[in-house]
Amino acid sequence: MSRGLLREVVDRLIKFYGYDVNPEDFIIVKALRESFHPIGALVSIVLSQNTSDKNALKALENLRRRFGPRLEPGKLRSASINELAKLIKPSGMQWIKAKTIVNILNALGNGDALLKEDPEKLRELLLSIPGIGYKTADVFLLMVRGYPTFPIDTHIRRVLYRLGIIGKGEDYESIKRKVMEQIPPNLYVNAHLVLIRHGREMCKSRKPQCSKCPVRDICPKVGVLKDDEG
Repeated sequence: MSRGLLREVVDRLIKFYGYDVNPEDFIIVKALRESFHPIGALVSIVLSQNTSDKNALKALENLRRRFGPRLEPGKLRSASINELAKLIKPSGMQWIKAKTIVNILNALGNGDALLKEDPEKLRELLLSIPGIGYKTADVFLLMVRGYPTFPIDTHIRRVLYRLGIIGKGEDYESIKRKVMEQIPPNLYVNAHLVLIRHGREMCKSRKPQCSKCPVRDICPKVGVLKDDEG
């Protein structure tokens, strides 16, 4: 297989699922298509932390009804942390996320740096904000800034582990580096989205649908027991 395992997997998955993305399945895609303020886009990513996009979208719509469709920082800043927590409760961890939103507003002001700052310096700035981790920063850089980086979430980690590309418990930066070495930058966005979709719909944590998988003939199914397959 001349292209390498991961590239072959990504190519097959894109062919299988297609390029179309439902914005109701990916909160950041919705934010981009509906022209959120950069601060609003970052807030939407925070809402998706440790929950499904479905739950995050419920919280997002609560915020948009209260503060306007673009989630501009001036309007968000008018809310107390208690109000923010109440509005975003559907996303879970509402107090932690509300504090992160306040931290974002305090650190970034009107959000100019989000579009103007050098991407690597912006990553450092984002990571310095309590509540923002590697994945959140990288999703913003890739999806909003178009910067060539590759966010790693739990679905991607699981798919890559089962493919034998990464080890169990391998750290974020190591996984990211491996992916970026094996996939060309022009495929980063589509690869990111399609690997997540595959992890959600087929390569699930429980009862993975191995018999229907478009890469079943090249996947070693690391860690998948015969009885676990759906």
